[in-house]
Amino acid sequence: MRFVFWIVGLFALAVLIGLASTINTGYAILFVPPYRMEVSFNLLIVAIVVLILLAYGALRLVGLAANLPAEVRAFQRQKRLKASRHALREAALAMFEGRYQRAEREALKSIDDEYSSDNQALALLIAARSAASVGDNAKRDGYLSRLESMPERSQLARHMVEAQIRLDAKQPLEALAAVERARAISSNLTSALRLELKIRLMLKQPEQVLQLTEKLLKADALDAEQARRYRLAAYRQQLAGFAGEREVRDWLKRIPEVERQNPDLVSDTAKQLIALQAFGAAAELIAGALSNDEQATPELARELGMLAEHIDSQRRLTLMRDAENWLKSRPHDHMLLLALGRLARAEQLWGKAQSYLEASLSVQPTLCAHAELHQLFATIGKEEKAAQHQALALEIALQQGC
Repeated sequence: MRFVFWIVGLFALAVLIGLASTINTGYAILFVPPYRMEVSFNLLIVAIVVLILLAYGALRLVGLAANLPAEVRAFQRQKRLKASRHALREAALAMFEGRYQRAEREALKSIDDEYSSDNQALALLIAARSAASVGDNAKRDGYLSRLESMPERSQLARHMVEAQIRLDAKQPLEALAAVERARAISSNLTSALRLELKIRLMLKQPEQVLQLTEKLLKADALDAEQARRYRLAAYRQQLAGFAGEREVRDWLKRIPEVERQNPDLVSDTAKQLIALQAFGAAAELIAGALSNDEQATPELARELGMLAEHIDSQRRLTLMRDAENWLKSRPHDHMLLLALGRLARAEQLWGKAQSYLEASLSVQPTLCAHAELHQLFATIGKEEKAAQHQALALEIALQQGC
């Protein structure tokens, strides 16, 4: 339809020009001595228009010819830029695919012909991460140093990548410095806080670990289970630094109740108290946990049995009475039965000790129970039974070792 309108319009224009030319009957005299020439005024107008068009075309050709080298250079530059950005995309894909050498190679291709400083920074980040992944530390540091001259907007990414690289290389102090530089740019960046949490844990700074854990938990950057693991790790680091029973007791008072009831933490605390030879405090702590069915674990019952030889008679009898009550709700806890057997043997209650140890074996045969019965029967002079349990203990030990 547009083509039809164009044709109609051109014919209409031709008709108008024809009509106008019949109206204009004038002529023009061109005088160039000694010549004189008369031409139609309409022809002169057409000639002038054609001359102008020819002059314009000639000037355009001259301009195009003059600009041709620049056009060629621009075309080549655009071609190189297209190849550069293609290489940058290939580098990113190769890095995510785990082909780090190819990623570094493609990233370097994209830097020289790239005019965007952001893209250059991205290429250097990819190259640095790839070099670090293949263990080329010299190249890694070189790429990171080149990033220092990049624009301010790329510095946060640079510090975060450097922090992760240093952390992976087990360089916690350098990683922490990079994280602190990142947080100076964006103080509440959760990914930076998560990195700092790992670094502080590696540096054994439990107070900072606990603070960061709470901060990330409030920001929904950690789930409850992750927070529990970080807290437990921090408490263990604090626990390892105590040199006396009093310090441990004061520390336990400062811990939130929900954390103090963690069976793993109770077990670690009891082991630390045992290492400090605070056997009574360890027994008291374990007994408190075993009295709660939700806290009680076989590991805690085993620790209680190991304390039997190190606590006084009055405490052993109290623990036996309490443990018998615990058995009412956990009658098939073989470790609790084993602990009762050890407590009874330490009190020289041979009959009770034999009964508890055999009950433990009936639930689950263990090396410890057979070894305890071997010692029990050897003590009371029943050598044949002692030998039987010694052989059974040896058989279980061989099975576990093979």
